Amino acid sequence: MKTYRVCIIGCGVISPNHIRAIIENENTELCAVCDCIEERAIARAEQGNCKYYTDYHKMIEVEKPDAVHLCLPHAMHAPVAIELLEAGIDVLSEKPMDVSYETAKAMLDTAKRCGKRLGVIFQNRYNGENLAIKKLLDEGSVGKVKHLHAEVCWARNDAYYASGDWRSKYVTAGGGVIINQAIHTLDLMRYFAGAPVESVRATVSHHGDTAAEVEDTAEGVVRFENGARGIFYFTINNDCDEAIRLDITCEGARIESRKGSCHVRYNDGRELHIKGSEGREFCGAKECYGSSHTIQINDFYHDPDGSRALWMAEEALKTQQLVDDIFAAAEGVHK
Repeated sequence: MKTYRVCIIGCGVISPNHIRAIIENENTELCAVCDCIEERAIARAEQGNCKYYTDYHKMIEVEKPDAVHLCLPHAMHAPVAIELLEAGIDVLSEKPMDVSYETAKAMLDTAKRCGKRLGVIFQNRYNGENLAIKKLLDEGSVGKVKHLHAEVCWARNDAYYASGDWRSKYVTAGGGVIINQAIHTLDLMRYFAGAPVESVRATVSHHGDTAAEVEDTAEGVVRFENGARGIFYFTINNDCDEAIRLDITCEGARIESRKGSCHVRYNDGRELHIKGSEGREFCGAKECYGSSHTIQINDFYHDPDGSRALWMAEEALKTQQLVDDIFAAAEGVHK
């Protein structure tokens, strides 16, 4: 199996997950990391026992990597990814793909045109409980999906936005709670529904006291082409980060997913409890990021023909479209 020379652009809070996964993967060598803030780049380089740069163009020129991981502000994903793909470099980007469907699609179109691999991190799909749920749905033992209920009630304040002011603006973040905190849950709802989106009705608001311009609350109804309906409520105005709620009502059972496990209640009285990502290590990063980055990153590098990587990107593009559909359905929101 090929050994990939890998670099990372962006040394923020999510980068430790990538560093650890690259170091532990037998097919990858971490060559260098890059960040415009030198102190941050030095700290991550020490963690990864590698070189550091403050100019990613210089890093690419010197290191000549086979692949680059993007841990950048959202609006930088598409332009940097397209530049790297056109230079013949594989790209694995953090979620979301970018700030809009159009810019995200340009990333995927470039990857296909250049014959390079493009992956997008949606690591929660790789959590044990979510793999188990998808298997139940695909096998048909719980029947057809009828209804999905998703809730994310977390707490974010001005200090959060001050720690990375790009998060506070639509032009750099592409949104607030929808694209930053709840996008993984939104992705799973769409994934588990098992059909394309038919229509969206939603409201998007800023109810809290932060100075950020992006939305802090969103709610709505998503109808899917197979007849399933999904409802969602997302907010960062809570007093704490509560466990994410994702419930799925099927013809033959109800699935309730909470904090790394799920409970299945069949209509005939049987019950099944599935433990997934409970108790796992979190790679030195925030617990809310989960523990499955390593699994998805390993998947990316055990993909010699690129089919798995493009599958990740194509799925991420569908979720980006749903994000855009929510904003389009919400009155009075101008991104």
